[in-house]
Amino acid sequence: MGICLPDETSYLQSSTPAQAEPRRMVPARDLALPVYVQTQGMTVTKQGDRLVVRERQQTVQEVRLLDVSQLCVFGNVQVTTQLVRELCEREIPICYFSYGGWFYGITHGMGHRNVALRQQQYAASADAERSLALGRRFVEAKIRNCRTLLRRNGQGVSPDALQQLSDLAERVRQAGDPGVLLGLEGLAARVYFSQFATMLKPRTAEGVPFDFEGRNRRPPRDPVNALLSFAYALLVKDVTVTLQAVGFDPYLGFMHTPRYGRPALALDLMEEFRPLIADSVVLSVVNNGEITAEDFVQRGLGCVLKRDGRRRFLAAYGRRMDSLVTHPVFGYTISYRRVLEVQARLLGRYLGGEIAEYPQFLTR
Repeated sequence: MGICLPDETSYLQSSTPAQAEPRRMVPARDLALPVYVQTQGMTVTKQGDRLVVRERQQTVQEVRLLDVSQLCVFGNVQVTTQLVRELCEREIPICYFSYGGWFYGITHGMGHRNVALRQQQYAASADAERSLALGRRFVEAKIRNCRTLLRRNGQGVSPDALQQLSDLAERVRQAGDPGVLLGLEGLAARVYFSQFATMLKPRTAEGVPFDFEGRNRRPPRDPVNALLSFAYALLVKDVTVTLQAVGFDPYLGFMHTPRYGRPALALDLMEEFRPLIADSVVLSVVNNGEITAEDFVQRGLGCVLKRDGRRRFLAAYGRRMDSLVTHPVFGYTISYRRVLEVQARLLGRYLGGEIAEYPQFLTR
């Protein structure tokens, strides 16, 4: 089912209760879901109207193509030409990850035909004032959601840190320069990650604790940072797929600088969802004991999640994406997968001049 944005747009602009009842989105969850294949040497092909995963000519899994929203392959997994052609025809993307979980490519069909939306996107991206206005909305929502996550889950979190995040969110609203905006975002990230360990339950396996002393990446040097990097890679993949499905060019953003091969718009739109989806999954798998220190291997300076641990993490990430949440603007209950689509479509409505401001997704 589609999204009834004409009703949603009127809801945003309405001030009377009679007009403020949006039509609900049906269904609340996606009927088709991603398929992840990470065992090295496997082959993914098609047989009739089914996606078939084989290992050494033995079938290990079959899924109806109607039930597949995207195919995600890790490392040396082969995808047959017949399946690539079928998925392109059905507009089902194939997402490619390195064995370690780095998202680096996507194959899809001819793409969305909404040229007018991309023209509006390009025009807004070239408009420094509109780009800055959108950047402020993205960063403010991210900071406020980070603060909410800390307030809800932190044990002994510093009141000063919470106040700093509130103050930074207010300063972001007044930022008059992209450099100032990025500086405030960086400062907020340092404050947030300085308190991140307060949300982790002390848990030790074979004397190796899940310590977190700050954010590091490329490569991540400890288990928590390895999980965060993997979660962000999955999230940028999902936002990229959503943007393409709606009709955007995911490589041209408003806040993140365009760079070859970098999905800048996906990085923009995912900002407000980093704490709500990615960070929440990391906290869940660590605090519930789904992932232990035995699920990691140290390679040089980097820390890598093993295959079985990655499988459990993908399952936890999928549960989070399928969990239902009440949209703060429209009041109906939908999954986080649907929320990404709603926000992308609202961004399109803003760029088209149908609504005056991009509505942030904030949790209380």
